[in-house]
Amino acid sequence: MSESSTPDGNTAAKLIAEQRYQDAVKLLQERIAGNPTFEDHSQLALAFLQLEDYESAAGQYESAARLDPANTNVQEMLRIAKANAVAEINIRVPDPVFFEREKLLAAPEVEPGVLPGPIPPYSKSIVYRLRTVLGAILGFFATHGVGLATRVLGRVIGYRGNVWTNWYRRPRLIGVLLLAYMREKLNRDNLLSSYPPGSLIGFQPGGGTPPPGVKHFRTADGSWNNLSDPKEGAAGTRFLRNVHNDAISAEMGGQLMEPNPRLISRKLLARDGEMKEVPFLNMLAASWINFQNHDWVHHGENLAEDTHAIPLDMDDPARSMFGQTEIRVGKTQPDPTRQTTGETTPLTFVNEVTHWWDGSQIYGSDQATIDRLRTGTDGKIRVTENGTLPLDEKGIEQTGFTRNWWVGLTMLHTLFTREHNAICDELKRARPDRDDNTYFNLARLINAAVMAKIHSVEWTPAILPNRGLVSGLNANWYGLLTNVLRKGKDRKTFADINIRNPELGGVVGNPINKHGQPYGLTEEFVEVYRLHSLLPETINVKQVGKDEIAEKVPFVATRQAGSGKLLSRFEMADLFYTFGVQHPGQLVLNNYPNFMREFSIPGTPLFDMAAVDILRARERGVPRYNEFRRQLNLNPIHSFEDLTDDAEQVEKLKEVYGRGPEAVEKLDLLVGTLGETQRPTNFGFGETLFQIFILNASRRLQADRFYTDDYNEDVYTREGLSWIDAASLKTVLLRHYPELGNTGLVNVKNAFEPWDTGEKLEEARHPLRKWDTDLKPDPWVGDSFRNGT
Repeated sequence: MSESSTPDGNTAAKLIAEQRYQDAVKLLQERIAGNPTFEDHSQLALAFLQLEDYESAAGQYESAARLDPANTNVQEMLRIAKANAVAEINIRVPDPVFFEREKLLAAPEVEPGVLPGPIPPYSKSIVYRLRTVLGAILGFFATHGVGLATRVLGRVIGYRGNVWTNWYRRPRLIGVLLLAYMREKLNRDNLLSSYPPGSLIGFQPGGGTPPPGVKHFRTADGSWNNLSDPKEGAAGTRFLRNVHNDAISAEMGGQLMEPNPRLISRKLLARDGEMKEVPFLNMLAASWINFQNHDWVHHGENLAEDTHAIPLDMDDPARSMFGQTEIRVGKTQPDPTRQTTGETTPLTFVNEVTHWWDGSQIYGSDQATIDRLRTGTDGKIRVTENGTLPLDEKGIEQTGFTRNWWVGLTMLHTLFTREHNAICDELKRARPDRDDNTYFNLARLINAAVMAKIHSVEWTPAILPNRGLVSGLNANWYGLLTNVLRKGKDRKTFADINIRNPELGGVVGNPINKHGQPYGLTEEFVEVYRLHSLLPETINVKQVGKDEIAEKVPFVATRQAGSGKLLSRFEMADLFYTFGVQHPGQLVLNNYPNFMREFSIPGTPLFDMAAVDILRARERGVPRYNEFRRQLNLNPIHSFEDLTDDAEQVEKLKEVYGRGPEAVEKLDLLVGTLGETQRPTNFGFGETLFQIFILNASRRLQADRFYTDDYNEDVYTREGLSWIDAASLKTVLLRHYPELGNTGLVNVKNAFEPWDTGEKLEEARHPLRKWDTDLKPDPWVGDSFRNGT
């Protein structure tokens, strides 16, 4: 292979290796003006790629590909460069902002007039008051009765075998009570503050007077949800923990890279061949959890200058393809609020967004963002004339949270912005005398509750279609009695006689319970929601009314500005239809999307998200797999054979982690959770992840005043509660995109299941229908045929 050179002996390859990319460009541009070779074009392309000039890089890779059409590496780099150019991935979205100690420690401010005054309370009839008293009395006895049954069953029968839990093998009612026992133990043992004993969240002084409006409406930054601990759950406060302090330790030095995260990515996570699909889910399930996570958690901007170096092994193709020997990964921002004395948690980090389930991905986590998004009329948020979100100067949709943007987020942000505006219309129809600020803040409460309900009673059952678990999840929202005594549209979150017990009467609308600890999402919660294996390599765009694929769009080309460009070619309804009929990937080993293992982010042409997923848990002091299980009252595995019955996977695990008895203790959390083949019936993920899930699924509701003590008509309005009761993802989609009535959406009950159009639906693709009493006697008849539509 010939080498481009200058009279002083510098070669293009040497300049690229020394990261002198501008010099390499100058040299190679002179070369290609004459009689360029394949190497000239491919090296110039690489220099442009490292400079994040992706359009120029794509042009040079195309020239190189014409000279060597069989070169697969060049074809792959051309694909990456083209997609990056479309997405304009060199542009930082949003602009970098870093945590500041003074701001994080400042008292929460709610300026006068930012929140409206309370709406006048509804008059309460004697019957209503009697029902309330009856619900409290029944709840008292139910709480003691259910609590006793739960504890007796948990202690006598137990829920663990030699390694794995076995609650799902029990009769359904016993299984549900055992789930409650597991949750009770987690609430008792695994809710741990990361602030020193005696400190309020955010080191606030306490004793403050709540500002006007906070008793009835959510604040922008999540403060004042707890009137006695005003920064509890607020943006800019610490992640809490679900493991004890003696298990928290940031891995340092060689330990941080042992085994090499990139090796794990290549050997154990990389998708081998076609994506393994989940037959009973569609792509809306994948985009939904991404959408929800942006409401709950983010560590903020990573450091640009202080980085980790993940080595690339000598046999790693990325070394030559990207001209690098390592991948540089910005370290997580440290917590600037750490005190010089008195800290008891070894390692703490800060959440950029509110911890609450408050729709902050739509509205933002600060007042300035809310003010920027609002129209100032009738409580509404700005949308364009054709109902899409307006674009900013970077070509990104304007909304509350735009990190890691892609078209799946565009779709859901647009949908629930429109839902907010529709709620405003309903509120104005019912009470036209209210002002813009009241409509906005009421609509935010209602819209957030709609999203929380969809997640609780639709998304979670869809990804974990187990009969006992579905009963428990519906009980979280409605209560077991409502599920038994009411069907379909007759179910109300706030029942006529609301039994004050979370199992029988539901968590929502019943008394707040924080189990003795302040609320906040945890580092462990962040780690178990690394669900990137759900994502496909390509979005197969279809148009409503047509079966054929209109365009195969690389996932990476839908990121950042690529999302708006895709929407310029297709209607929003087409994209929802596309997601409704395309499957996501299984959460198993060797099914991690390859595009995420070698893709670009702003400032970094080569980034391996799979390797970074491994790195972050180690960096942030989250225990490795076996210790994580011990911390959560689960039994550890004793060998890789305990983890999986796949002999090939066992051998791969031994190759990466070792063959000695200590090897299983090195197993990383993500690898372990993906590797679990012993899973509860129909579970989309394994039991280790599930422990954090059952702990937080209830806690996100039960610790929030606006889903418990203040979930009532005097805060939400009667119209608001009715809107929430009537809402499902299916009804929301059809309200804003009625053309989806011509798709399989109308044939299914749960919009996260595949939008199949046949008269008879398959159990493997629609397992939830089997236990749905609303669909008796034949649950397999599609809704379109059942309803005569």
